[in-house]
Amino acid sequence: MNPLSEYDNRIRIVLDDGYEIVDPAETTHDQASNPDLAMFSDSSSSYDTMNTIHSDEVASYFRSVHGSLFPSDENAPPIIPTGVTADRLDLLLHIIIRLSRRGKNVPDVVDKMLRDGGIDEEGSGARVLDVVTNSGAWVNETAEIYPTATFTSIDFKPLVPHVPHPRIDFQVYNFQAGIMEPDNTFDLVHIRQGVIVTNQFNFLLRELHRVLKPNGYIVITEFPFDVYEGNDPSTPLRPSHYYAQMVKLGLETCKAESVDIAAWQDMSARLEPSHSLWQDQPAKEQHILDSNKASVNTQSLRGFYGISMHREPIPLGAWHPDEYRKTLGTLLQSYTFQNVCSSLPVTTERVRSGMGESQPHEFVEKLLEELRDIANYQAFAMLHTWLARKLA
Repeated sequence: MNPLSEYDNRIRIVLDDGYEIVDPAETTHDQASNPDLAMFSDSSSSYDTMNTIHSDEVASYFRSVHGSLFPSDENAPPIIPTGVTADRLDLLLHIIIRLSRRGKNVPDVVDKMLRDGGIDEEGSGARVLDVVTNSGAWVNETAEIYPTATFTSIDFKPLVPHVPHPRIDFQVYNFQAGIMEPDNTFDLVHIRQGVIVTNQFNFLLRELHRVLKPNGYIVITEFPFDVYEGNDPSTPLRPSHYYAQMVKLGLETCKAESVDIAAWQDMSARLEPSHSLWQDQPAKEQHILDSNKASVNTQSLRGFYGISMHREPIPLGAWHPDEYRKTLGTLLQSYTFQNVCSSLPVTTERVRSGMGESQPHEFVEKLLEELRDIANYQAFAMLHTWLARKLA
């Protein structure tokens, strides 16, 4: 049986010159009774209420860089644009990640913990922290799957309005200056694409550790800016390809914006209690602990245990013989193409300045042509997932 058969009538991606993402509006089933359909909801109609931010305040959360929109927070590197298609792209990324995990939002052990009501013996209901909200696809969907869990979802920008949910607290603030929650609050911390949203990732990781309960779980999901040869997922894609050059430019841009991309390579080591990350407490973090009236013993062991990492190669384009991976490849191709299209002004400028291209528009046109036929190159991207538990 095709493992994607239950989804076949609910995902429609038009792979024409426009690569338009067609929202499956015909999916009108009750999400509360059938949470497996939640990720295929129309993002423009499913998450539509910000009841704490006035419309005239929204503009202050964003800035324009070479004609593309980015968060205004100085600690948020201008890497991924937050324009009008950002919520749909985040929804598509969510679909790709979930399907790559055979339809699961969390690992099996976390699923059991959430169904049992948390890590505490009384099991009264787990508390979950989601970083960052973006379209809200993950937190809305996960809240429907686990009806006893309560969620706090934080972001430093109001990407889209959200429908109020009785068990989801949507918050928008500069969490990169500190997460406004007491110590030992959450049973689960979920963070996706966290490396590129801040230039202080180590600080963010320590904050996530602080608010996690002892023995609580952390799930980290990252899609590094890497692409590999299809016949050898350990070999980077040949640099002669336009997309390979764009990947290199993306990494160089991250470095220039002080993004800690080394975390993609050594995340497991950073989670270990023996890592220097947990040995000393910076004065900035001590101030945050004091302001949150924390009572934790800072001399106790910090860090994580039970650390595991999974790397999932995802085809770029519909070239893989396996039907499941072929569908994933089609989705990832559309996501990649749409990402370039959504950031054309800033991409063109970065090609000109970062690569020294005298004809940046021509380069971008050839890049888009290559992405249309990317299946011919048989390339892989790599999805990384880390799972760990906080030391008690």
